Amino acid sequence: MSILRSTLIILSAFTGNLLFGDSVKVACVGDSITIGLGLNSPTKAYPSYLSILLGKNFEVKNFGNSGKTAGDFPSEKNRGRWYGDTQEHKRAIEFKPDIFICNLGINDTGAWWNPNEFKSGYENLLKQWKQSNEKAKFFSWGLLGPDFRGAKGVDNYPGNVFSPIFEYSNQDHGTSINRKAAEELIKKIAISNKMQLFDTYTPLAKHPEWYKDGLHPTEEGAKRIAEITFATLVKNLNIPQKEAVSIVKNNTMIIHNPHEEGILLDPIKVISAKNNKVVFSFDKNTVLFPGETLSIDITDKRDEVKINSNSCYYPGNATDLKLKSQK
Repeated sequence: MSILRSTLIILSAFTGNLLFGDSVKVACVGDSITIGLGLNSPTKAYPSYLSILLGKNFEVKNFGNSGKTAGDFPSEKNRGRWYGDTQEHKRAIEFKPDIFICNLGINDTGAWWNPNEFKSGYENLLKQWKQSNEKAKFFSWGLLGPDFRGAKGVDNYPGNVFSPIFEYSNQDHGTSINRKAAEELIKKIAISNKMQLFDTYTPLAKHPEWYKDGLHPTEEGAKRIAEITFATLVKNLNIPQKEAVSIVKNNTMIIHNPHEEGILLDPIKVISAKNNKVVFSFDKNTVLFPGETLSIDITDKRDEVKINSNSCYYPGNATDLKLKSQK
């Protein structure tokens, strides 16, 4: 079914420009979550979906390596755990990225944990990355990804994670005892190195079904990581957003992305044309992939507004609605 352009238009909330060049290089550095361990293909890992969302003006490369740490722990040298010793690290430097996106730290919290070695190893990585491109921008997971595997020595995924979710999302075979310390150090490292942190833990911790083995995301989980990362880059780097097309048909608002890159929807607010009041807004980090369509049920039979990224109900007539971007 073809989607026709109507008088309802979603406007872009971002009009700034990147300060890089015509082609922006993005390096995704990290561990098994970055490389996509357990997925059928590397094209299902989050960097591949991020590449789709960013579009043709961005070159996104995956430099993930399973089991790697940010800290350079002497006790783990013979296992080659430090990311700085990998070929992926070397290739990332040779790539000379404009943007680094780092997902390291969850493998640091095991029995070999040492805060000083973690900090020095992480800062050494950043030093080398900065030398590859002095104008590069740095982003990192401020909270480590959830781990639903359960208490140490207990292998009962997924039966132990669904109710209540948050009770189990930090119980990662005993390493959770060091998570908070690692995250606090990441914050300090970020401040001193002008690295922007973002939160993937909170939205992912609500969806244990997005994890294959309690630790590594499914394809759906990888897509959500890409959406959160995309939203972070758009907001922090003022990446221009194109317009989506919207129509109202049979009490359904249809929003379509006809472009070759993603569109971030959560800055968009739907308002009433009658009184100019906000009717609803999208959940944080709501993203439309290229070619994706979002249908929103709008009916005058509802007596309250319900908001989520899949369905929004407006207690009025569909003809009273218009869309605008958040200023």
